[in-house]
Amino acid sequence: MSAAETVPTTPALGLHAQFAPGDREAVETAAAALKRLGVRELRLDPGTGDDKWTGWLLARLASEFGVVVAAEPSRAIEIAEAHGPLMRWVELPLDNAAAPAVQRCRQLGVRVVLRGPTDPERLERLAGLPAKADALLLEGPAEEGWAATAALCRNVLQRQGALGQIWIEVAPPARRNPVRALMDALAAPVDRVYWAQPLHAVEPAPLLARLLEAGGIAAVREFDRVARPAPALLRGGGATDRPVLLTGGAGFIGTNLADRLARDGQRVLILDSLARPGVEQNLAWLKAQHGDAVSVELGDLRDEAVVGHVVAQASAVYHFAAQVAVTTSLVDPLDDFETNARGTILLLEALRARKEPVPLIFTSTNKVYGKLGDVALEEAGERWQPADPALREHGIAEDRPLDFYSPYGCSKGAADQYVLDYARTYGLPAAVFRMSCIYGPHQFGTEDQGWVAHFLISALSGRPITLYGDGKQVRDILHVDDLVRALKLARERMDAIAGQAFNIGGGPGNAVSLLELLSRIAAQTGTRPEIGFGAWRPGDQLYYVSDTTRFREATGWRPRLSVDAGLADLAAWLSEFRLPGLRQAAPRRAAS
Repeated sequence: MSAAETVPTTPALGLHAQFAPGDREAVETAAAALKRLGVRELRLDPGTGDDKWTGWLLARLASEFGVVVAAEPSRAIEIAEAHGPLMRWVELPLDNAAAPAVQRCRQLGVRVVLRGPTDPERLERLAGLPAKADALLLEGPAEEGWAATAALCRNVLQRQGALGQIWIEVAPPARRNPVRALMDALAAPVDRVYWAQPLHAVEPAPLLARLLEAGGIAAVREFDRVARPAPALLRGGGATDRPVLLTGGAGFIGTNLADRLARDGQRVLILDSLARPGVEQNLAWLKAQHGDAVSVELGDLRDEAVVGHVVAQASAVYHFAAQVAVTTSLVDPLDDFETNARGTILLLEALRARKEPVPLIFTSTNKVYGKLGDVALEEAGERWQPADPALREHGIAEDRPLDFYSPYGCSKGAADQYVLDYARTYGLPAAVFRMSCIYGPHQFGTEDQGWVAHFLISALSGRPITLYGDGKQVRDILHVDDLVRALKLARERMDAIAGQAFNIGGGPGNAVSLLELLSRIAAQTGTRPEIGFGAWRPGDQLYYVSDTTRFREATGWRPRLSVDAGLADLAAWLSEFRLPGLRQAAPRRAAS
C-alpha cells in the first residue's frame, strides 16, 4: 500500500441510493439530504435505465459526490465505455468471472472495488484474484468485529499483492443500536464505510440521521461516548444495587422520573430506541447531571434479547416505551401494534421468566374508554361539559366500560389488559396508569402528541396553531412533577395496588378546554398564537377528565400544581433550554 493510500484516521462515510428512471425530483431531494447529513460518498445502483438517463444521473451526482457505480460485470462495462469520464469507481462482485470487467474498467480509467466476504480464510482460497483491482468491499456484519476482520483481510491481500484499500458495508442492526454499529465500523482500519441502507430508507434509523445532520461523524462519536453502558452495570451487582428500569426512559416522562430517582440515590437503566426527535438531548442531559448513575441500552422494545437482558438487571420496571400518537397509528397500524401490544407482551414474558418478581407500572391512556359518545354534554362558554353534575364534579372513573377507538387505542388497550391479566394469572406485581394529558419540562411537544407544550412553544415562537374540531374539547392536564410523585407512590404501595388500573390526571380542578388553555398562555406570555381550525380527528373525545379518587384513596396522592403554576414552570424551562432568547418566564421551580 502506497503512502497515498494510508488508512485515514476516520474513514469516509457513504450511503446507498437507487432511483426510478427519469425521476429527477427524487435525485435532487436525495442530493440535498446527503449534504444535510454531511455525506459525500454515494453507492449508486443505476438500474437498467436508458443511456441518456444514466448519463444525466452520473453527471448530476458526480459533480457533488464521490460516486461508486454498483453493477454486474456486463452492465459495468457498458456504463464505463459510455460514461467513463464521469465515473471514479465501479463495484463488481469478487469472483473470477469479474476479471474481464476489472481489466476493461481499469483500461478506461475507472477504479474497481470488489465486493467480497468477511471471512479471510475464504479470501485465501480464492483462485485467480484479479490483481489490479483497487479496493475490496467487505459485507457485514462481521462476527469477529470489524477491526479484527479488516486487519486480517488487509494482511491476506497485502501478501497477495492484490489490493490497496479496504471498505466495509455495515448492515443496519435489526432494532438495535445503529450508532454503536456505525462507530464500531468507523473505528476499524479501513478507508471507507457504507451504511447498507438505501437513502430513501434512512428513516428507520432516525437517530443516526439526526446526529449526522447535527454534526456529522463527530456528533455520532460524541453521542456514542455519552450513551455507552456504565461499567458498574456491565459488571452487575447485588440485588440491592440493581437499577430501576425505564423503558422509553429518554422520553418526556422517563427523563423526569429518571432525574428524580437518580437524585434520590437510585441507579437507573434506560431502554430506548431514541426514535423520537429530541430525546437524545434528554439523554445527554441526564448523563451530564448524573453520570454513571444513569445508564442506557439503546434498543427496541420489540427486540426480545435486549428486553430480556435489561429486565434481568432490574429492581423495578416503569414501562413508558410506546408509539404515542393516534395520527401515526392511523398511518401504520401494524407498527403501532408491534410496538405497543407485542412489545408489552415481550416485556411481561421477560418479567415472568424471572425467579423473583419485581414491580411493574405501565402507563396506559384514557383512550381505552373510547370516544365517550354516550356522555351527554352541554356547551358552557368555550368548553364542553357533562350535563350530569356528578360527572362534572368527579370526572370519568375506572368503572367506565372499555371501548377501544383508533389503532392506537386498540394497541394501548390490549397492552393495558395484558398487564392486568398477567397480574391476575401469573401473580406479577403490576399496576396500570390510564393517563390523561401530561405536560412539563423535557417535553418536545408536537401537533400530534404533547399538545400543551406544543401550544406554549408555538406562542413563544410566534407560530400559528391548528385546532382540530371546535377547540372546546376539555382535558384535565397534569404537570409531570405530580405524575412522578404518583409513579413513585405506585411502586412503594405495589402490595396494595397490584392488579388494578387507575385513572391519573389533573382531575376536575385542572380541567381546561383547548381554547381556555390558549387564553391562559396568552395571559402569561403576552402572546396568543394565530389559530386555524381543521376537521375533527377520529376518536377525539369532546370531554375527558380523570376521576382520581381510587388512587387517592389507595396512596394519599393528589395533584399539587395548578394549571397556571404548571404553565409558568414549563415556560421557564422552554425559555432557558429549548427557546433561549425568547420571552423569559419565572425561574424553573425545583421538583417536589
